This record gives sequence, C-alpha cells and structure tokens, in this order.
Amino acid sequence: MTGSQTLIARVGIGVVAALASVFLTRWSTLRTISRARFDRIVFGLFAVSRLGLFALIFLVVKIAPRGDVPAYYFDQARQVLAGLLPYRDFISSYAPLHPYLDAGLISAWHSPLSIVLFSVLVEMAILPLWLSAGRVFLPEAELRVAALLYLASPVSLQFVTIDGQDNVVIAVLLALSLLLVLRSRAFAAGASFGASVAAIKFLPLLYAPAFFFSAPRRWRMAAGAAVICGVVYGGCLLAGAPILTPLSAEGDLWSAGDLPYVIEAIFGVSIPPRLTDGFVLLALVAIFVWVGRSARQASIATRMRALNYGMAALTLAFLVFSKKSWPPYLMLALFPICLLVAGGGVVRERWKVAAFAVFSVVSVTEHSYWASSLAQFNSAKFHQALLSGEVGAVLMLLLELLLIAGYLWLLWEAVSRILSFAATEDAVSQGN
Repeated sequence: MTGSQTLIARVGIGVVAALASVFLTRWSTLRTISRARFDRIVFGLFAVSRLGLFALIFLVVKIAPRGDVPAYYFDQARQVLAGLLPYRDFISSYAPLHPYLDAGLISAWHSPLSIVLFSVLVEMAILPLWLSAGRVFLPEAELRVAALLYLASPVSLQFVTIDGQDNVVIAVLLALSLLLVLRSRAFAAGASFGASVAAIKFLPLLYAPAFFFSAPRRWRMAAGAAVICGVVYGGCLLAGAPILTPLSAEGDLWSAGDLPYVIEAIFGVSIPPRLTDGFVLLALVAIFVWVGRSARQASIATRMRALNYGMAALTLAFLVFSKKSWPPYLMLALFPICLLVAGGGVVRERWKVAAFAVFSVVSVTEHSYWASSLAQFNSAKFHQALLSGEVGAVLMLLLELLLIAGYLWLLWEAVSRILSFAATEDAVSQGN
C-alpha cells in the first residue's frame, strides 16, 4: 500500500471506531445490565476486535508493520541477540530491559509481528484492571461509559493494534500499580511502577510524584519502585553502560502535535528548548501540587480519584507543552482520559462523547498525515509551506489546531475535577 492508501485506511478505521463509540455509549442496555454481564460483553468485544483487526491487516491482507516496531524495536532486539549491550554498544531511547523483552519475543517468532501481537495481548488486561480498581472509588455509570469509549477508541486501535506501540505496556503496569495500592500492597504497587521504568522507558517517571502523594503507604511504595529500578539500572552501570543515554538521545528531539511546534510554524520563530522545558516543568509541578492537596488527609477513594485525574492531567499537559510529544502518548493514560468524558448529565455527556469522537479521529489522522504525507517536516518547513499557501500545509494547520484544542479541553476537565477535590478537602479541614 502507498502512503496515501495507508492514511486513508487508517482514517477510515478511526471514523468507524469513533461512530461505534457514540453508538455504544447511547445503548441503554449496556448501562442497565449486571456488572458480570457487562464485563463479559466488553471483554469479549475487546478481544474479538483487537485480534480480528490484527489478523485482517497482517495475516489476511499481509500489510507489513510500520513505524517504531520495525525501525527501532525489532532492530534493537536483534542487536541484543547478537550479544550487544544497550547504551554501551548501541544507542537506545528505551529502558534497559526493552530490547531484551523484544528479543525474547522475536526468538519465539522471528518477525516484527510478534512485538505487535505482544502489545495487543498486553492491552487485553487494561479494562479488567481499571474496572476492578475503578469500582472502589468511581460511579459505575461513569466507569461503563469510559470502558465503552476505550473499547471503540481509534487511538487504541491505531497505536496499539496496528502500530504495536509499547506505551500500552506502561499503561497496564500503572493501572496494576493503582489497583495494588487499593489492595494495600504498597511494595508490590511500587514494583509494578518501577517495572514500567525499567522495562519500557523513563516516561512513567512523569507520574511518580502523583503516585507518591496519593499512596497511603508512600515510602513502602517508593521502596518497591527503587528496588526494581536499582537492580536494573545498577546492573547496567556495573556492565559499563551509561544509563542516561535515553535522556541525551531524546533531549534535542522535536515533533508535531504540540503547542511549541504550532507557534513556531505560524510565526516563523524558534523557541529555545530550555524555555519549553521550563514551561512543561511549571505545568507539571502545578498539577503535582493540586493532586497533593486533594490527597492530603483524604479518604482512599478521594486519593485514588485525585490520582486518576492527575494521570490524565499530567499526560495532557505534557502533550500540549512539550516540544517532543505526539498522540501515541495518549495511550499512557487513555482510560483516565476517557473518564473525563463521562458524567455531567445526559445531554452534556452526549455532547462530550461526540466531541471526544472527533478529537480521537483528529489524533490518529494528524499523526499519520504528518508522518506519511508530509515526511515529518519541521516547523520551519511548515512555516514556509503556510506562507506559500500549500493546501497540505493548511490542512495540517487545521489538524494541529483541532488536536491542541482537544488537549486543552480535556486538560481543563481534568484540572477542574482535581481542584474540586482539593476544595472539598480544604473545606473539611477548615470545618474540623
């Protein structure tokens, strides 16, 4: 398939999935049936849709996988099998265990498809984990809406089932960590969190302060994470591998789909990287403070609600303000983001579901269009194309503005909920 054909196919899948999400959330039967029956239906549809799409694309139509899996995951796995050490012998932007995990997969099935299939299978745990955890601290009606939105999510279908992105492994480990916190298994919760940092990439550290402030037995959880990370990264140091290689490798990278990129493209300026880094840090610190205030002396239910929406807010803030962020990062906290759409009354929820469907299609389209049709051009080329009035550049600008508007809308929803928890806790404290 050509790049244009691939883009059309991806957008088509996204539109169908988005329409399905609107239909599913309006199907009244799914809101009233028993929990057990709802879970069976959702889990069954999830498995059929993911495995069915995987089989159709890769085994029936025989389309070759594209993106990070063949370009990075598969290649680095082969280097590990050849006896090379990450960081010391080859550059890697991923965690130390990442190439070893992929090496094990391709040893069983020597194909990039083994890595894609692994991501698909891992994702099947996400809804059981979130429904088990969420029923402790969230309304059942909101959980069901979020589960149905995730079930028919174009973001999940494209970035996991089609692209095999590893961000979903982080999402599953973070959901497991939250569930273990609820079950008073703080050390195991920390170990699960640490595994995401040691096995996939540094990015889960974005959520570390929110987990720390929200966990009742925070130091025990921190110890669990420290043990896993200490063993893995300590072992790398002993083997002579510079463990900060991922940070240096990614430090000067940029991408489309964020506010710095759009500002540079529109105004023809170059924003200093340290300026954007500083703004990202300020936004993240503000969210950490709000989550901490909400969790202070609060019940476990309020703590977990604050953590849930904090994960969504941190992800969205990073996506908006970081110079290197792209829609696949939505997978890190996709279920908490889906929860932002639920609730608020029937009419308001329906409007939010429709808006979220549009946002989801834009998310998968923007990323594919930039990568496939525009050859990932930088902001300077984007600016020149806009000045020349090129149709492709104008369409890209529209997609960028819609994407960022969606991020900001969902970020506002997340922050508003966190602040409402903080205000409630402050009122209770003053009353006492």
